[in-house]
Amino acid sequence: MGKTHRAFYRICAFDARSPRDGRELEILGTYDPMKEKDEEKVILERERVLHWLDNGAQPSDKVAVLLKKGGIAVK
Repeated sequence: MGKTHRAFYRICAFDARSPRDGRELEILGTYDPMKEKDEEKVILERERVLHWLDNGAQPSDKVAVLLKKGGIAVK
C-alpha cells in the first residue's frame, strides 16, 4: 500500500495455503512508518489479533516485531 516514498502497510491474517498475493482473511491493523510519534505508527485491532493468535495463527518475524511494538506479546 502507499505510494512512492510514502510507505504504508496493512497487517492481515492469511491462510497459509493461499497464493502469495491471495485474498486476506481479515485486516487486523496498519503500520505507518512515516508517523512521527511511535505510538501512532502501529494501530491494531487488539481483540481480533488475539483471536487469531489463540486459534493458531503464526505471525511472520516482521509482524511479530510490530505486534510487540503494539503491546501484544507473541509467544
